[in-house]
Amino acid sequence: MSKDLTMSEESSFGSVSWVAQRLGLSKDQFLRKRDTLEGEGFPKKDPLTKNYHKADVDAWIDHRRRIPDAKTVAVSNLTSRTEVNLDAV
Repeated sequence: MSKDLTMSEESSFGSVSWVAQRLGLSKDQFLRKRDTLEGEGFPKKDPLTKNYHKADVDAWIDHRRRIPDAKTVAVSNLTSRTEVNLDAV
């Protein structure tokens, strides 16, 4: 079996195996859930490369986050603090 070159960080596109790993699923689990995921907006394969655009997959994952990153709020000219929205927890 040949090496999956899409597993490298340099590749902009990922195979089904890369996507499954990125989602924390086995390849078989991903293939079973793919229609449901696509129904939730998960990106489809690129028609030219027949692989998934990694940035699109990551954007979909980021969009599903429920708790946003903490904002840094200036308290004075010399200090800052991190503010976390605990209502989102």
